Amino acid sequence: MTNRRVALAAGASILLTGMAIGAESTTFRVTFPTDPVGPAGFPLLAAALLALGGLTLLLEGGIGERVPDEESVPVWAGGARVIWACLAFAGYAVLLPWLGFVPATSLMFAALATLFGGRPRDGLLAGAVFAVVLFALFVWGLGLALPVWPLGGGP
Repeated sequence: MTNRRVALAAGASILLTGMAIGAESTTFRVTFPTDPVGPAGFPLLAAALLALGGLTLLLEGGIGERVPDEESVPVWAGGARVIWACLAFAGYAVLLPWLGFVPATSLMFAALATLFGGRPRDGLLAGAVFAVVLFALFVWGLGLALPVWPLGGGP
């Protein structure tokens, strides 16, 4: 399987996923008043970004310029990364209530950075900065309660 086929398959699946999320988010209804954007705001933004990313991948890697066959990617290479990424997210879901938001998010970010070729220490540092910014956005910007400390201690 060549890079071109991988790019076509990935781009098409990401584009379709974004479109499906966008379509599903238009069905969200809330019976009580919420913010002016409504419950579909974030899913629509995520859907638009996914669709844009999928379309970009289709245009640049799949449909656009041809990639030489000697740069082919083994079929298992992408699948192994996806499996490890899914395990990292599952581990994040398990660790979040035990470690708190910032440590768990930092570890997950470092795992994903390492998975895609980064150095673990750099991933951990970037993850810590990312986690603190996200924490501030979620807690102070959106008013959401996140587990700050281990075993569910709130803000």
